[in-house]
Amino acid sequence: MSNSAWQREFLELLDAHGATLMAMLRRLCGNRQDAEDAFQDTALRVWRNLPSRPSLRNPRAWVMTIGYRAFLDARGRQKRHDSIQDPEDGRSGSPRQMAERAEEAERVQAAIVNLPEPIREVVVLHYCAGLSIRQTADAMNVAEGTVKSRLNSAINALRSVLQ
Repeated sequence: MSNSAWQREFLELLDAHGATLMAMLRRLCGNRQDAEDAFQDTALRVWRNLPSRPSLRNPRAWVMTIGYRAFLDARGRQKRHDSIQDPEDGRSGSPRQMAERAEEAERVQAAIVNLPEPIREVVVLHYCAGLSIRQTADAMNVAEGTVKSRLNSAINALRSVLQ
């Protein structure tokens, strides 16, 4: 594959999955600056691995897994935890409806922040990044049963906090 074909495929991958990747990284990292750093690291890793990657059945899962691993590497270097910020909602409505949605989103984000780290990571990968149970398990190098168990724990914990 020529350099121009790699560039085109690279840009297509980022165009198609960049927004989801950034949303996932913002939730995992807890702040925009660290998420942007992890995004850049992910883009570099995607570029480097593009020529040697296997045939992809699900390119989004491949990009999200690389992003998750970039997050893990950054977390290992930083060892700091910030609160997770709510992404911009962008929905319209009355000021009261918008305030209520913002307040509810803050409650949910605060509840997610307080989940134990492995459970929070499963929630973010599965629900925010849209990875399947199998893809989440592969990204985290854990069994599918572990992902299901952590998702169940998360749902129970969030249900008790948010009721």
